[in-house]
Amino acid sequence: MLTDFLTGQPAFPARRIIVATQLYSGLKGQSPRGPQSLGQFGQASHGRAAISHQCGLQQKHQRAGDSSSHDEDGHAASGQIGIRFVPPGDGGTVSLGIYNASGRLVRVLCDEWPFDRFQEGRDALSTTWDGLDNAGHRVPPGTYSARGFIVGEVEATGEAFHFNDWIDATDAPRIATVRAQQLLPGGDILLAARLAGSTGALVRYSPESAVRWHTVVTASRRHPAQNAQLAVSDTLALVLLDGELQAGQLADGAAVALPMAGANIKAVAARGSRLAVLDASGLNFYGLPEFSPQGNAGALPAELSSVALLGEDGAVAAAHDGSVWLWRSGWSRLAIPDDVRIREVSAGRGSTFWVLQEAADGALSAAQYSAEEGSLAEWVPGAGDGKLISVAGAVDGDSFVATLASPDVQRTVAIRRKTNGGGWEFVFDKKITDSSGFGWADGKLSASSNELPEELRVRLAENPLDPAASRNLTLRAVANDTGTGLATTDGLPLLRVTTQPGIGRVMLVRGDGADAARFFQGDGSCVEEYVISGLGDIKAFDAGDIEMADSGEAPPPPAD
Repeated sequence: MLTDFLTGQPAFPARRIIVATQLYSGLKGQSPRGPQSLGQFGQASHGRAAISHQCGLQQKHQRAGDSSSHDEDGHAASGQIGIRFVPPGDGGTVSLGIYNASGRLVRVLCDEWPFDRFQEGRDALSTTWDGLDNAGHRVPPGTYSARGFIVGEVEATGEAFHFNDWIDATDAPRIATVRAQQLLPGGDILLAARLAGSTGALVRYSPESAVRWHTVVTASRRHPAQNAQLAVSDTLALVLLDGELQAGQLADGAAVALPMAGANIKAVAARGSRLAVLDASGLNFYGLPEFSPQGNAGALPAELSSVALLGEDGAVAAAHDGSVWLWRSGWSRLAIPDDVRIREVSAGRGSTFWVLQEAADGALSAAQYSAEEGSLAEWVPGAGDGKLISVAGAVDGDSFVATLASPDVQRTVAIRRKTNGGGWEFVFDKKITDSSGFGWADGKLSASSNELPEELRVRLAENPLDPAASRNLTLRAVANDTGTGLATTDGLPLLRVTTQPGIGRVMLVRGDGADAARFFQGDGSCVEEYVISGLGDIKAFDAGDIEMADSGEAPPPPAD
């Protein structure tokens, strides 16, 4: 694979996640299989439904929840603290915590467990606690309580992606910034991009295909490149990042060894089976895919900074002083308007080429030139389009792709000349808005805001086994390296929303209705929105008190 820049396909979260209901058909009967816990994502608190007992703790510990720590009646084995409860409902998932006498959560014992993960006794579900806190330390003596929540038919449904036009489906790569681009014959676009999570990637975008995205290769990169160029031959993709050149197969990104030194490269260009590399020794030509030497352009006419290959033979190059040069059997300077400086060149159809040019007043535009006829056409960005950063032409038509930038926004546009010569038309226009500081402003989602609500108070369903149990709960949006979801304010996980790591910001606001919420999460590339419904189908329960002594064996719970 392309080593430092670009090993594997990025993972994306499902847009629809449902907490399914398990129909619990009797405490001693059979319960259908349900989803297994995906690990804690949070770190509650009400009700009363089961037993209270006193116990001590030996130094021998077993994993809480392991069925081998119970007998067939659900009693805990020696060295374990048995916890039994009757669930207030016929299905859902269970989140259970251990709390000290001051009400602080010291251990997340069960996070979104289905009923069939518990040991089933004749009249209750049971699990065990090993007497340790979340850090793995034995808790001090005192009174502890086990309590939690049954989460029923609560549903999290993917609703929308915001602030990034590239990302409109779960299979789209998480492009945060486009560093370079190249139009391929047929209309596809190859992007050298930085993905969310400090990952570089080559991704191929097919706007007219049912399968629009193909990630050629990805790899971690600690720091973004300051200067990036991309060149494409019939079979290879060549990436130049801050003077270091790498090559890979266009189909799968498999690394291709370069016969020349890959460092201190100034510019690169490719077309068909030809390659041009500009370095300190000059402009050198190679035949692909063998990289067979095809000579060089001799003494350079100026300090060159950009190069493009023409259709049949020859090349054009831009110099640091703004001049543009044609090489065929030797160098000749091409005539351009006196008040224009050429900043970069790119290949076009036949003997035409595209340039990023700067006028005397500093205005930037994209222009098409012919080696024989001079200037052919010019596209000038509108007042609100942003600053033109780069231009890459197509070799099979009169079109180009460009990157524009304005404060907090990057646009990538594909533009072509109309066939009747009547101006320009957009093929596509993709915008990325910086949403790393998203939040809530004026009652709606904003790409940048200091207001970031993360908590929401909801009304719970009544616990039929304990009608006096509290029915008020404050939910909190949480994110860590295992994903995102909802938890209690003291950290007991209740509902998984996604398993996507790398989420740096989450937000929770009221949805349409008392039992609904809108959940937002951002990874630096976009903001995803989920609608959570059914929040009223959560019931609190209490699984009893535990008296921890300095030592001694944990006695079994009272007999039935």
